[in-house]
Amino acid sequence: MTISGIRISVVIPAYNAERFLPRCLKSVFAQTLKPYEVIVVDDGSTDNTAALAEQLGARVIRRQNGGIADARNAGIQIASCEWIAMLDVDDLWAPEKLERQAACIQSDTVLLYTGIRIFDDSGVRSVHPAIDAISARKMLRYCNSITPSSVMVRRDAFMQVGGFRKGINACEDWGLWFRMRPLGQFVAVPDALTDYYVHPHSLSSDPEKMLQGAETIINMTLTADLRGLNRWAWKHRILAVQLHSAGLIARDNGLSSELRYLFRSLCEWPSPFWQPWRFATFVISARNQLRRRRGLL
Repeated sequence: MTISGIRISVVIPAYNAERFLPRCLKSVFAQTLKPYEVIVVDDGSTDNTAALAEQLGARVIRRQNGGIADARNAGIQIASCEWIAMLDVDDLWAPEKLERQAACIQSDTVLLYTGIRIFDDSGVRSVHPAIDAISARKMLRYCNSITPSSVMVRRDAFMQVGGFRKGINACEDWGLWFRMRPLGQFVAVPDALTDYYVHPHSLSSDPEKMLQGAETIINMTLTADLRGLNRWAWKHRILAVQLHSAGLIARDNGLSSELRYLFRSLCEWPSPFWQPWRFATFVISARNQLRRRRGLL
């Protein structure tokens, strides 16, 4: 099924994903706009991931383990459609996700994304409508509000910027979105049509790995077009925002490093005129930690 001739390839990187594949692929095959092909990239799994994906109806590409960025690249390189819908194997889509995005495509569109629902094994944690595309593009200088599993990207634009940077497996998506900005328009579908799964062993639950990934792309991508004092200032501003995010990740996962990350954020860029809520977050966290020590929480 197509909308005005639009064909979509779905690319799903998977590593030891037997647990997640059935529900993931069920959400793909339940789309009201059927994808032209569904590609599962088995990234060197040691379980039954590849065989199960084939049994469930996906085309499977087997490769040695190289990480999620390289796996996504491999799947997109062999995809046959103009549009690529990315989906991580532990995430899900609402049935109308692809149809809603396809209906928004214009001749100058290169990337579309949706809002997300964050869920864990206990159910939905929170719902986040998509930030409007103009704001999201501006924010990409210092933070990423676009979740890979919510994204549809024009394949030729993806290939033009060289795909995901090899060997980077945290914040690699952020770097890609940033590099795609000059190529065309981004489109936001505000509704939360993508379900994003978090668990204790997921990358998004590890603030240190996410921070390391951010530090890598700060130099490689986010400030590569800047010079002199402006580049120095943006490096510190971006790192301040990412340290604040690391503190929130630590808080959500009950880690003792929460206050340390938040304090480092203030030290990195101490001006109260840049992301001023960083100061409020630090004060609230410090107060809560003190109350916990006194047995009041």
